[in-house]
Amino acid sequence: MATLQEFAMRIVEDLPKMGELFQGVVTQDPLAAVSAAMGALFVLGASGALAYLAAGGVLDLLGATSPR
Repeated sequence: MATLQEFAMRIVEDLPKMGELFQGVVTQDPLAAVSAAMGALFVLGASGALAYLAAGGVLDLLGATSPR
């Protein structure tokens, strides 16, 4: 079973390969390009929201307070 560090390294190493794989699909049709861009924005937005909430949870766990 892979460790978290091995998993993260594999994702980072495979990013260029993913670009090459999607290039053939995205360049065939303008609608495919728009769909791929919107899908990427959706995934990035959801990942960013999750990261924001996780960071807030960790800060709350550590006892950090926000000035009001």
